[in-house]
This record gives sequence, C-alpha cells and structure tokens, in this order.
Amino acid sequence: MAAGRGLECEIYGEDAESFQVEVFGGEVESIDRAKETGLGMRAASGGRVGFAWTCDLSDEGLAALLSEAESNAASGDRADADVLAGGDGREAPAGEKKQYPRDTSAEIKIEGALAMEEATLAVDRRIKGSEGASYSEVTYMICVAGTRGFLRTRCGGYCSCSIGAAAASDGEVRSGWSYAQAPLPGMLDFRKTGIEAGGRAAGLLGGKPMPTGRYAVVFDALAFTEVLSLLGEVLSAEMVVRRSSVFRGRLGGQVASDVFTLIDDPFLAGGCFNAPFDDEGVPSIRRELVSGGVLEGFLHNSYSVRKTGRGTAGNAFRGSFKSIPVPRPTNLFVGPGTADADELVESLGNGIYIQDVMGMHTADPISGDFSVGITGFEVRGGEKERAVCEMTISGNVVSLLEGMVATGSGIRFAGQVGSPPVLVDGLSVSGR
Repeated sequence: MAAGRGLECEIYGEDAESFQVEVFGGEVESIDRAKETGLGMRAASGGRVGFAWTCDLSDEGLAALLSEAESNAASGDRADADVLAGGDGREAPAGEKKQYPRDTSAEIKIEGALAMEEATLAVDRRIKGSEGASYSEVTYMICVAGTRGFLRTRCGGYCSCSIGAAAASDGEVRSGWSYAQAPLPGMLDFRKTGIEAGGRAAGLLGGKPMPTGRYAVVFDALAFTEVLSLLGEVLSAEMVVRRSSVFRGRLGGQVASDVFTLIDDPFLAGGCFNAPFDDEGVPSIRRELVSGGVLEGFLHNSYSVRKTGRGTAGNAFRGSFKSIPVPRPTNLFVGPGTADADELVESLGNGIYIQDVMGMHTADPISGDFSVGITGFEVRGGEKERAVCEMTISGNVVSLLEGMVATGSGIRFAGQVGSPPVLVDGLSVSGR
C-alpha cells in the first residue's frame, strides 16, 4: 500500500501475551492475563517522517494507519527524515528455535510463587510476612518489514519472579528483596529466591549508620545492576547526539579502570533478551562497549548512525508497537572475574558491603552525578560484622568506574543489565 503511494515506510508488528500471578499470605491474590496485537508504522513523505500505530488489522484499519502516518509526516522535522533502516547488505542470523514461557502450565507457575513465599517465611522467626510474591512472563512474536527490502520475524519470551520480605524485632522493621529471571519458568529457583529475600530482611535488623567518610566498598551483584541501568541509558548514541550523556566526547578515552569491560551480547547463552535482529529489522551484533576501561562504542539505531556518521546500527528497541525505536541494550553485562563475593569481601579488609542501592534513577545522565541510598554490612578484617542502614553514597559514575579494583564471578541479571559483585576503592558515604 505504501509503495503504491510512492512512500517509503517501515512496519513493526507485535503479538504479545503476558501472564502474572501475585500471592500473599499463602493465597493467590490475583492472576492477570493479557494479549495485545498491533502495528506501528513510520512513513517517509516529502523529506519528513510520520509515525502512527493501530490495533485494527483489517484492510480498512491498515489503510487508516498509512494515511495517519503520512499525515503526521507533514509536521515532521526534515533534519530527522532519514531514519528508516535497511539497505546495508547484512543478513540477520537465524532465530533460535526453543520453548516459551507460555508452554508451561499456569499451575506450575502458581505453585512456584507460593513456594517462594513459603521459603521466605521459613528463613527466620523474625520474618513477619512477605511484601508480596509475584511471577511474571511475556511471550511475543515480532515482525519488521520495510520498503527498503526486508521482512524479518522472531519469537521470544522471558519470565521472572520476585519477592519482598519484612522482618521485625523490638519495634524495628526491615525489608529485604530478591529477584530472578530466566527464559523459561523451569529455570527459575523459586525457593532460593525466597530464602534470599528473607535472609536479606532479617540480616538488616539492628542496622545503624556508620560515620560519614570515604570507604572502600563491595557492591552485591544485584546492587551493581542499579549502576548499570544508568550506563545503559548514557551509552545510547541518541543521548550523545542530544548532548545529554556524560560520555559525550569521550569515545576512545579511558572512562573506567582497566579491570572494567562492558559487553552487550544479543546471543548470550541463557539470555532473556536475545535477538537476531533489533526492532528496526537490523541484524544484531555483539558489542564490547568498554574494553579495559576504554570507551569503544555506543548503542546505535539507524538514526544515531546517520547523525553521528559512525558506528553500526542494531540496538533499536521499542517498548511496544505504540512507540518509536531508541537505542537500548539487549543483554548488557560487566565482564566477570574469578573471585566470588566472599573473596572480594575478604580482600576489602575494612569497608562496606552494599546489599541494596535505592534511587539510581535520580542520577544526572549529563554530569553522571548521583546520590543514592544504600543498605548492607560493615566489613572489618575481611568479615561482615554488622548491618548498616540509613546511609547514602554520592559521587560521579565515571569516578566510580575509575575506582574499580576487581570484578567477581557469578553474573546476575535484572532486566537487560547484569553484573557480578564489584570492588570499588573509595566512595563518599554519608551516615551519622
């Protein structure tokens, strides 16, 4: 239809099913199922691009979608007209053939969520209850096509479980949380997740702030994913184009210590967000964004490649068919070391083991400055001695990366970012 009107276009189709179960107090509190199917279109007309989306896949609905996208192009910016992918000659790798979360019965998922809460409550007599246990999944099919000569389809899915626990003693209440994700429900360890949440909550009882000062710290693997979520944002080439990234102008320069390597891998074994092509239909590639502390590249979509005149597209991501693509990671993770978390704590000597980081979303992506809350444990003589709470760490994300001394083993993912435990030599900590 677009070709018949002399238009260039890109069409993104999505058919997604989601399932979620919430349990509380040993009972199923809610079960939600949803299914959504639709198309998003970008159409180029008169040197401008317009976007529209629809859930109406009838002939009339598609004609209306095309007319709306063409009409919206009239108010587009000529400077941003050439955003459509295609024509680079690369072939997308074959998609994986596999099972999907929806293939597992709902009963198994419900039993898993209930077992997770039961395991949490059994950890310690001071665990007074869960703050809600949940299982969530998404299974999807995506099709991307364009008048520049490609049509690609992929299927995928992932699932996760999470739980919060509340521990109380002598009028003090502390919370702990744990999370796990996997491509399939059978790969989730529900009981282990529950035990970890309960242990984290009970372990914080009696926690007090430490004196304000500068301390060496070990970040728990899940805690450091909060820092990585900021890196996933500021490594977007679109952020660089808009002058809103702390890494602007630093390509090829040292931005971290030489122990730090950061990889985005769309073909990661066991990865939840593997994809042979991105949400513009561009073949995916493995990227070593930071190598030995040197910034080697950014996450690109077709727009940012043309704007910057460098890089390779392949990291376009859409929240759904209702949105336009922006650069985002697939499976972004810190290169691991060989020491486990306990060995990093032992090598720390005196300092802080950070179990949780709260509020990294408030960090300034332009300057890289942050000030966030933490909980964890004081470390003395290489041993965790007592819980610490009501404290904040502050600084700059580049300075934090430059102060990294070691990375540990055992990567844990939270969404599209994953990390091992990390040892950092010196962070400003505010306490009492």
